Amino acid sequence: MLQEGENAMELSILIVDDDKILVNKLEETVSWEKIGISMVFTAYNIRQAQKLLKEFPIQFLLCDIDMPQGSGLELLEWIRDNQMEVECVFLSSYANFAYAQKALRLSTREYLLKPISNQDLEAVLSRIIEETREKRERRSDGKNDTNQQTKSRIEFWEEYLQESSGQEEMLAQIFRKHLYREEDMFLLEAIKIFADDKDINYKKDLSLFNFVIRNITMEFFEKKQQKLEAVVHVSDYEWVLVFRDQGETTLFLEASAELKRHLNKILPQRSCMYIGDVRPIRETVTGWKQLELMEKKILPGEDGILCERELPSLGDTLTDSTSYKMPPWEIWQKSLRNKEIEDVCEDICGFLRKIFEAGMLTIENLERFLKELEQLVYCYLGEQQLAFSRLFDSREFDRMERDSYHSLDAAVGFVQWVFDNLRGSRRAGESQEDVVSQVKEYIENHLNEELSRGLLAKVVFLSEDYVSKIFKNATGMSLPAYIVNKRMEKARDYLEHSSLPVSRIAIEVGYSNFSYFSKTFRDFSGMTPNEYRNCRTKRSSVKQ
Repeated sequence: MLQEGENAMELSILIVDDDKILVNKLEETVSWEKIGISMVFTAYNIRQAQKLLKEFPIQFLLCDIDMPQGSGLELLEWIRDNQMEVECVFLSSYANFAYAQKALRLSTREYLLKPISNQDLEAVLSRIIEETREKRERRSDGKNDTNQQTKSRIEFWEEYLQESSGQEEMLAQIFRKHLYREEDMFLLEAIKIFADDKDINYKKDLSLFNFVIRNITMEFFEKKQQKLEAVVHVSDYEWVLVFRDQGETTLFLEASAELKRHLNKILPQRSCMYIGDVRPIRETVTGWKQLELMEKKILPGEDGILCERELPSLGDTLTDSTSYKMPPWEIWQKSLRNKEIEDVCEDICGFLRKIFEAGMLTIENLERFLKELEQLVYCYLGEQQLAFSRLFDSREFDRMERDSYHSLDAAVGFVQWVFDNLRGSRRAGESQEDVVSQVKEYIENHLNEELSRGLLAKVVFLSEDYVSKIFKNATGMSLPAYIVNKRMEKARDYLEHSSLPVSRIAIEVGYSNFSYFSKTFRDFSGMTPNEYRNCRTKRSSVKQ
């Protein structure tokens, strides 16, 4: 929500409309930054909208009124019932006075008729944003000095933690302004998201992450009455939270764990939290360096949280690389030869958990362990005369291995994934024709379900790249093209020999979006589903 006096938090808007083309057009073409909006969320029905409104701090709503799964008026009623401070602008294709009356009764700010130009929409939203800002500034009269101090503190921490020089002068200035004292104590907490910067949505995701971390952490700790001084964005996927010490460390740790669970629900990527110890203001930079060392050296537990005070021998842990316990690789190799794949997987996961509990599973040791595991896999596949590419996609293998350094849970998950793929080695005697035949059979029996290359590869316990390659070699078609063809053939059969509604047929062949199904069918058959059915009906009548 808008902060009183200062726009300390970035502003966001939620666009809700069942017309996906319109939603995408508005998201991409409206000059959001120009009117003061830093984050745009989208939803295509009120259920999706409610989920977003619960999870994210959203201040403005741009919503269609007439939607098939629940109207915009129902959504606004829900917002008011939940006492959310959200300004709403309605869009509608209908000049319906009853709609407008109810919208006004529910305190919507505007009721606009479609179509509306970007220029007109931007003008309306700019006015609403400004009016909202002025209203809340009037409400916060007398707090401007406090807000300015808050701004100065944020600017200080952003410079102090990231600048390598001039820190003494920064401290001297902050002391002269009486914003802090020498004896003030602080605690730092780092939040790191493990995302792939090679992803095509990298920049968009980064913007979303920054919005989420800044706004959610500020609101969360405000409700918990924890003195969060600043949220510093130190790198693409890392933020440092600066807290004034309140002496209630247990309550703080409980609140941080609750925040971590909340972030796990709303962030698609894995995240970790590193919590430092309480230090005087002059030692906070040292504390930040300790957190950086913890990130690089120590593997968090399954909850993805690592506390400095729970590491009494932090210095030894960070510098001692001789504590590596040699795993029983020869025993595991022998068991693999005997096809005891599940047993070896269980043993390796148990070994990792045991050395983690003993405090010996540093990131350095984990790196060494996983390289040795990779050699075990290569050796086993060599003995089975199987190419690595038959069971593993090299890009996915590298990504999964990279992600395994984030926590014990991720490391164990990687091991289990490796052995899930090794189960495909039991199919070593099967020909490519047998594999293709099994894939075809699965597609035929599951046309009404989600089908992807990854899923089909898992069905036959082989790598996605390998299955895709041999399937195309055998059929002359890619897997996606083959699936579409089979679905369209099945749809034609339904249209010719059943009385099922076209919308039902779409679902029966795996399409939840009727419009997309109709377009795909037209591309495949040269006519719409209804035209095809009518044509076949007429031909049958003529024959009779």
